[in-house]
Order: sequence, then C-alpha cells, then structure tokens
Amino acid sequence: MLDLVRAWLFPPACAGCEARGPALCADCAPTLRDAIDFEVDGVQAFALGGYEGALRRAIVALKHGERDPLDALGELLAARAPVIGTLIPLPTSRGRSDARGFDQSVELVRRIARGRGLPHAELLRKRGAPQDGRSRLARLRAAGRFRLERDVALPPTVTLVDDVCTTGATVRDAMQTLTAAGVAIRRLVFVARTAPDRRIEPAS
Repeated sequence: MLDLVRAWLFPPACAGCEARGPALCADCAPTLRDAIDFEVDGVQAFALGGYEGALRRAIVALKHGERDPLDALGELLAARAPVIGTLIPLPTSRGRSDARGFDQSVELVRRIARGRGLPHAELLRKRGAPQDGRSRLARLRAAGRFRLERDVALPPTVTLVDDVCTTGATVRDAMQTLTAAGVAIRRLVFVARTAPDRRIEPAS
C-alpha cells in the first residue's frame, strides 16, 4: 500500500532527463556500445557502462533508498550480462540495507535471475564499516569484510553481482572468501565501472 501511495505522489521519472516513465528511458539508458568488458584477477567482468551520467544518477538514487531504478537496471543486466552458474549478490552492510529498506545488489540479482531463469543464492554477509569516504588506498587495504552465511549449500560455479566496481577491492575480498570455500567464480557483473584513472568513491 505504501509503495502505491508513493508511486501516486511521486511518479517514476528517468534519472537522466526526468521524463515520466522508467527510471532510465530509452534515450538515457546505456547502449550496447557503452558496455565495458574487463578482468579482475583473471575473471571476466562486465559492466553496463561507466559510472557517469544517467547511469551514475540511477545508482546514486538506489543508494538513497529509491527503488525506481531497480527494474530498469535489472532488465538491462538480464538482457546483456554474460553469466554462468548461480547468481550471487555482493551484499551491502546490514546497517546500510536497513536504512535504505533494501539491498540493491540482492534486488538486482533477483531481477536478473527472474529474467534469465537462473538460480540465485545469498551466500555472503558483509561486515565492517561502509566503503564510502575511504581513500583508494584504504579501500585496497580493506580485507575480511565477507563471511559465508551459515547452513547454505554452496553451488559449484557462480557469477558475482554488484552495483559499482571502483578499485575492485570489494569483489576481490568476496572472491577470496568464496574461493577458499571451494566455489569457482566464472563471471563478475556490475551495473557500472569507474574509469581506472579516476578516484570516484561511490557509497557501498
């Protein structure tokens, strides 16, 4: 009921041009040519585009607790992201998800899984302080932020999903936790990637 009232009072609008409708209209959504293919420690990674423009504004909206971009971003990832095995979200901290009312990576994984008919599981729990406000060096030095959920069956192969790849430190930390448990990580999927030579620090 609250979501219906909110939608009536504040109808969805494009994060790029503010036109009423989807959170990313056809003119502002990233195109196939915007996609970025790269590697993190030898694992193939994919992002819909760079962390800029309308894509950045849509992600920032998520981080401020707005749900509108979830469907648009989930649909784009379901259509374009190369995935193998079970989809695994890189969760934010419990405090962050409670404050927002949802965990954006978990919600995106659910939408990708539904769109592609793929299995998904929440294997990881994040602990420690959030990454926003930390310097690039502090991000790279941070470790041990993830642990496995208890009593969860571990799939043999997985694709990890997160919203933004900045330094790669967060996903490397998750990869180490899963690899140590015998899980093979085949793909990494992100909504956006910051340019390697820029030091943008999006909130976790």
